[in-house]
Amino acid sequence: MKASVAQFRFDEGTRHLKAGVTNGSDQDIVVSRATIRWDGLAFRSVRLPADVVHPGQTAAFDIEYGAAGCDRRPVGRPVLVADVDGRERRLPLTVDNPGLLGRLHVQACAERRLAGNAEVRLEPGPRTEELRGEEYLPAELVLQRTDGSEPVRVVDLGGSVLLELVPRGGQEGLPALLAPDQPRLAFPVLLGSAHRCDAHALGQSSQTFLISAYLRVGDAPVQREVLHLSVADRDRLLALIRRDCG
Repeated sequence: MKASVAQFRFDEGTRHLKAGVTNGSDQDIVVSRATIRWDGLAFRSVRLPADVVHPGQTAAFDIEYGAAGCDRRPVGRPVLVADVDGRERRLPLTVDNPGLLGRLHVQACAERRLAGNAEVRLEPGPRTEELRGEEYLPAELVLQRTDGSEPVRVVDLGGSVLLELVPRGGQEGLPALLAPDQPRLAFPVLLGSAHRCDAHALGQSSQTFLISAYLRVGDAPVQREVLHLSVADRDRLLALIRRDCG
């Protein structure tokens, strides 16, 4: 038997992974429960349907990672622990994206450090406006101080294939700083069309709303923070793209 885990592109920026147990034997098996064990990240146990897995087939399942162990560098290799035909089996885990779990561990620890210093959210306005001949949805990137006192800098912004996220005052407004004694930073930004109106971009975009802020907490490396949009904000932006693309 073989075990594998991967993160598909449309799950980027989430805690969702896809794992599986492949039946490499010449007999049917049933995989009833599975989880991943590794020092770096905690994983919940997943109950699978009691379906027969024929030779060569894979019992695939969704799994999410939870808390990260950030006190020390993870040791050992991750394994997949599965109940197969009522017996617990420990299977070496093949990670389809090289270095994936290590990157997720670093990201999770960076998110913990950020959360200890600031809450980050995007607050779009209620309606679009025209600036410099372009239609935009104005917004504020809000950094709200939490318990920590480390400086937090907005270093850059990132859009998607169909959307751009830019500083309202231009790139010279970056980096923007939430100072150690500052309770709140509201950095003005603009959401607009990236002017990708070709059929491939419009029809195949799987990450239309995966927009990001790139932040530095204290002297830590720059980290990416995915910004979330409400359904109403997504609808407003889709309408903006449709108007731009005619």
